[in-house]
Amino acid sequence: MVRSSHKLYMILILTWLQCRHLNGSRDTQFQNFTNLTFPKVFNYEDPVTVLLNLTNSNYTCDEKFLGVTIGISELKHTEATIDLSSPKLQIMARALSPTFVRLGGTLANFLIFDPNGTEQVAGLGSQPQDIIASSLNLKTFNLTGERWLNFTAFFKLVGWDLIFNFNQFLRKADQWDPTNAALLLKFSQTNKVNISGFQIGNEPSAYEHDYNVTIPPAVLYNEFITLRNILNGFPRYWTSKLFGPDVTRFYNGSKSTIYLQEFLKAGACDAMDYITFHHYYMNSDVATLDHFISIKVLDSLKECLGIAKDIMLESSCSLPLALSETSSFSGGGAPELSDRYVAGFMWLDKLGLSAQYGLARVFRQTFFAANYALISSKIEPNPDFYLTVLFKRLVQGPVLTVLKQPDLIRVYANCASTVLYPSGAIVIYFLNLRNSSVNMTFPQFANLTTYIYLLTPGDSNGLRSSYVKLNGKILVMTGLELPSLLPRTVDGAISLEPYSFGFLVVPNANVSVCLKGFNTT
Repeated sequence: MVRSSHKLYMILILTWLQCRHLNGSRDTQFQNFTNLTFPKVFNYEDPVTVLLNLTNSNYTCDEKFLGVTIGISELKHTEATIDLSSPKLQIMARALSPTFVRLGGTLANFLIFDPNGTEQVAGLGSQPQDIIASSLNLKTFNLTGERWLNFTAFFKLVGWDLIFNFNQFLRKADQWDPTNAALLLKFSQTNKVNISGFQIGNEPSAYEHDYNVTIPPAVLYNEFITLRNILNGFPRYWTSKLFGPDVTRFYNGSKSTIYLQEFLKAGACDAMDYITFHHYYMNSDVATLDHFISIKVLDSLKECLGIAKDIMLESSCSLPLALSETSSFSGGGAPELSDRYVAGFMWLDKLGLSAQYGLARVFRQTFFAANYALISSKIEPNPDFYLTVLFKRLVQGPVLTVLKQPDLIRVYANCASTVLYPSGAIVIYFLNLRNSSVNMTFPQFANLTTYIYLLTPGDSNGLRSSYVKLNGKILVMTGLELPSLLPRTVDGAISLEPYSFGFLVVPNANVSVCLKGFNTT
C-alpha cells in the first residue's frame, strides 16, 4: 500500500532538502559516538606477534569484491561534475578494473528515461505514475538516450560492469509501473548496452521517514518478480542479476532489520541474486577527526554485519550479501576529512571486516563527486584512490583468519592475487592506530622475505593530508601516468610508523588454502 500526507509535505520537503544533500544516503538513527577517549599507548605490547589460521577458509574475495558507485545525479546534465572524455579520468577508472559500478542513489526515484527528449529538470505532469513525487511537490529529471549512451560507453571503455537503479516511484494502482524501465531496456538492447544487474528503488526502509510513504517488503518482492519477467523478454539481459532491497544500516531494532526480515519472508531469497544494504558510520555533520581512528566507531560495523548474517541464517537464505553503497559518513562525507589520508583507516578496516564476515561485494561511495569520492573535482586521486588500487591488485581468493587482534592494531589476511604473486602467496593488511611506532613479527613466515606497502601521510598536515606516501614516497600523477605502486623488501620484523596502514605480502608462503585455486561468486 502507498500512502502520503499532504498536510505534512512542506515540513518533509524542508527536512529532506536539509538532510538529503548530494547523493549520500542517510540512516534514520546513528549510534552516539560523543565523548570519545583515546588511551595512551606507551604500555602496549611491542613487538606484536601475529598468527594466522592457515588450514582453512570459510569465505573468498573474487576480483570484483570491491566495486564503486556513481550517484545517479551525475546523469542530470545541469549537475554534471566530471568530463567522461578526460583521458586522465579514464586512466584512473581503468586502474580499478575489473569491477562493478552501481549507478544509483536517492535520485534514482526521480529519473525518467526519455530517449529522444531534452536534458532538463522539470515539474511533474498529471500522469498517474507520478503519484509519490507529485504528492511531495518534488521534481523529476529526464535522462536522454544520448547521455545514457555516453555513460555506458565510458563504463565499457574502462572495463566496468554496470548495475542500474530503476525508479520505484513510478507507480500505478499501488504497484510499480515498469513502462519506463522497459523503454530503457529496449533502447539499451538495440544499442548493445551491457547491464550486469538491476535494482528497484533506494533505501525503501527509510521511505516513511524521508517521504512519509511506505512500500511494504512484500510489495517490493513482487516488483522484483515483475522486473525479472520483463528482463526475460530481452535476451541481452536474461542473465542480469537482481540486487536488493538496498535497506539502510542495520542496528538492533532498526526498521531496516525488520524490512529485510519481511522481504525474505515474502520469498525474496528465491527471486534475488544478491541481498543488499547500505552502511555509513554516522552523519557527516557530526564527524570529527577522532571518529576515523576510534576503535569504538570502527567496531560499530561489526554489529551491522552481524545482524545481516543473523537475518540470513534465520531466514535459511544462502544468497551472497553485498554492501551496495558505503563510505565513511553519510550526506556526502565529512569536508576535509572523508577525502584525506585519515579516511583510509575506516575504508581499509571496512574492507577487512566485510571479507571476514563473508560479504561478496562492497561498493565504495563514490568514484567521483562529494567529499567521500575516490577522486577530486579536479580529477586528481584522493588518498583512498591509491589504497583502493592496492587492495584491488593484492587481495584475491580465500579469506584467512587472524587468531588474535593486538591492542590498537587491526590485522586482516587473505590469499594474494596471482596476477602479481605466485599461487600460495598471502597478503596481510593492517592499521596501526597507535600514536607510536610498533614492530610486527610473523613467526609462521620468520625465514621468508616479505614485501611491504606502507602508507603514511603525504605531508606535514598529517592525518588531514590530501596526499599519501607509499614507503616514504609521495604518490602523485605525472601527466597521464599513475605512479608506480611498488613494495619494499623486508626481512625480519616489520616496523610500522604511528597512524599508518598498508599491506604485507609473503610471496613464498606456500599456504595450502591458497594453492587450491580461487572460488568466485
